[in-house]
Amino acid sequence: MQSDIPENAHGNRSSLVEAGRRIEAESFRIIDAEMGPHDFPEDQWQIVRRVIHTTGDFDHAARVRIHSRAVSSGVAALRSGASIIADTRMIEVGLSPWRLRWFGNSVLTPAADPRSQQWAESTGTTRSVAAFRHCRERLNGSIVAVGNAPTALLEVIRQVEEEAIRPALVIGVPVGFVQALESKQLLWNTKDLPSITILSRKGGSTVAVAIIHALLELAHSSEK
Repeated sequence: MQSDIPENAHGNRSSLVEAGRRIEAESFRIIDAEMGPHDFPEDQWQIVRRVIHTTGDFDHAARVRIHSRAVSSGVAALRSGASIIADTRMIEVGLSPWRLRWFGNSVLTPAADPRSQQWAESTGTTRSVAAFRHCRERLNGSIVAVGNAPTALLEVIRQVEEEAIRPALVIGVPVGFVQALESKQLLWNTKDLPSITILSRKGGSTVAVAIIHALLELAHSSEK
């Protein structure tokens, strides 16, 4: 059977990937130059730089907070194949499949379960809270990523404090005006929990994706 794929398709794809890598490298060079001297350890800077690259916003460098164990705990969890549990499908679809294949990390979005609305109605809470409450046991040892729903982040913090749930890392960067900053401040005040957050109204699913990509790249490079 004759293939519909042009003979040079794979070569074109490789060229596009290489071109993308050159653009990314040049973007990082510009960010490094414009940022100038900073106090971030090199592994943390890889995270901050990728967030700036994704958003085009250097303000994140002044607002980001990275727990002293966040990088080591997150990298170890990813390398062990830990699941990434997200509050939105935007995070799930934004993550690079080829990066996830490095360690076989699956991405779960509890609120996308058709039953989550039923759980919310039966408990009188939001869909995000009900979904994270329903999957509480899966949070242990996982990477939790919240980019949109402050209520989901507050529920994770409650489980950590009241039910001894222990994610390997919580990435809490919900964007918005209602409870967003407050939930992130509460996360940062939970001192024994490895976390990455941004203490402002800014954030979002794209920021959460950028942080996870940086951690995956760190985990991958440490294997070489």
